[in-house]
Amino acid sequence: MLHLIRSVLVFLSFPLGLNDALSADPRLGPFEKPRPKQLAVPLGEETFGKYEALNGAIGSPDRCGEIPDALWVGADGEGECIRYYPQGLQASNSLVLVYFGGDVILRTRKAVRFVSDLYAAQSPHSIGADMAAWGEEAGTPAVFLARPGTYGSSGDHNMRRMPREIALMDGALDRLKARFNVGAFVLVGQSGGGHVAASLVNRRDDIAAVFISSGLLSVKRAMRAWEHRRSIPGRLLYDAAAFYDPIEDIEKIGREPAPAIWVISDPDDRVVPFSTQLHYVRRLRAAGFAPHHVYAHAGDARRHVLAPHAKRAAALFARGGSERDIRAALHALDIDNLERD
Repeated sequence: MLHLIRSVLVFLSFPLGLNDALSADPRLGPFEKPRPKQLAVPLGEETFGKYEALNGAIGSPDRCGEIPDALWVGADGEGECIRYYPQGLQASNSLVLVYFGGDVILRTRKAVRFVSDLYAAQSPHSIGADMAAWGEEAGTPAVFLARPGTYGSSGDHNMRRMPREIALMDGALDRLKARFNVGAFVLVGQSGGGHVAASLVNRRDDIAAVFISSGLLSVKRAMRAWEHRRSIPGRLLYDAAAFYDPIEDIEKIGREPAPAIWVISDPDDRVVPFSTQLHYVRRLRAAGFAPHHVYAHAGDARRHVLAPHAKRAAALFARGGSERDIRAALHALDIDNLERD
């Protein structure tokens, strides 16, 4: 019966023929299967393609070996080519900043999937410039690590939040650590990238600090809140039980010493419910950790984009800034956003 319901909803809600590699704005129906292509390799100012982000891309070890700043990483018996965009890395690095971007696949009210224009405007050059500025601010090497299926990495972004995505990012950090002799990482993640960062803190003992902005930290609670946001119930769109939920493994976070954990939230966030972010912080405190929870003001209409806050805080941490320094800098960013409202 569930299969029949899905079939009818697909037929009624999605105009056919929009998931075309030649389309400037490809779309995927609520339950339409992606049609991945061979991995494209944008270089320099070549922008990233919407079709690849929406449908996924297929990589191979040989192909990956030809791509600048790429790692072939295995998970669950299969591999993906994971691109990274570094600035300032040396032969040996005591501390490295790593950034995980948010989700790039969005859904309409009818649950049709699409990729934002902002994603398609970015390029390896623009990401590199952003990392260069961030690394200079921090006085520390900075790396943008591309999640599977996005920003030049192979894989399927439709499968985000699954344990395999976390395993691939974990393996990529292992490869970076070995290749560049990294002592410790500072992780930064916005929204869905915050889910990745929080998940990795549960697995690794080389994280000095994590800065999570507007993060998807209590996945199952967020999915319940999202259940009726669209005309198709969420339970028909995804199996939330299959997602990795970082809040369920908080006890695995290292304690000798524990990483500094900063959660930055806008109480009026219209994407990831504030209550789910607060729940994560409370669970951390109940487990004996001492997270910093900063209430901030995002400058976008949906009160969600706080990546500049997280990057600024991480840069100050890397320079040895105090909690007071970090909070003062974040307050200054809030004032800037309020003045632009």
